[in-house]
Amino acid sequence: MSSAAQTLLARLIDDAGQFPPARKPLARAVEDFRAAKDGPHGWMVGRFLCPASRLGEADLPRPLGVVADGPDWAADLAAAVAAGADAFELRDPGPDTYSALDVAPLDVFVENPADLNALATHRLGAKLRCGGLDAAAFPSDAEVAGFIEGCRREGIPFKATAGLHHPFRTRDHAIGVLQHGFVNLLAASVLDGVDLEAVIAEADPSAFAIGPGELAWRDARADREALEEARGRFTAFGSCSVAEPVQDLLAHGILEPARV
Repeated sequence: MSSAAQTLLARLIDDAGQFPPARKPLARAVEDFRAAKDGPHGWMVGRFLCPASRLGEADLPRPLGVVADGPDWAADLAAAVAAGADAFELRDPGPDTYSALDVAPLDVFVENPADLNALATHRLGAKLRCGGLDAAAFPSDAEVAGFIEGCRREGIPFKATAGLHHPFRTRDHAIGVLQHGFVNLLAASVLDGVDLEAVIAEADPSAFAIGPGELAWRDARADREALEEARGRFTAFGSCSVAEPVQDLLAHGILEPARV
């Protein structure tokens, strides 16, 4: 495996096994997370994501990300801090509340924020929902590209969630959509002087290459230093399956099979 792949993929997958469509029971989600972290590709696993309403129900693994799911996001934030979480995610409560989130002693990611400039002012992160249980939940290529372009322009760290189980564009025949690829998002986060919408829309996996020290999309290239900088922007994506992204990366030859 190339050093570029290690830079791109380290701690990239946040385990969202408790969330749709998997909806694992908490005990099973914890067990699966710990098994994935101890497995041969555990270096790719980032945070264990837990709804705020489930905190206190089990001895939760670390690192821990908490997702607000109650009627009072401030109470959920306080619970996340008390639980020792290092990240908190919530739907956009509105720019007028960003200053209250700015004081939190953990990383905060606001989902589909209304004002990226205000988010940057208050040193908050952004979160993009890339899919869901129906076609309407999948943003357009232009929307994804515009979100990444805005985060790059404002210097905002971001993460993504939902619909990103595969590294490259993949047809979901059950829903009838072309899912977004997380390698597409990584490339759009790092490459300069390219049409970001075209990178997001790229459906040919062979258009991308991850070599010993670079990522390339067609004629555009980014070296390892640029990849490290990009991972400071695109911090992770949430997936209810850790195994599925790993299996796809193995199938595309980006990861090496585990040695027995």
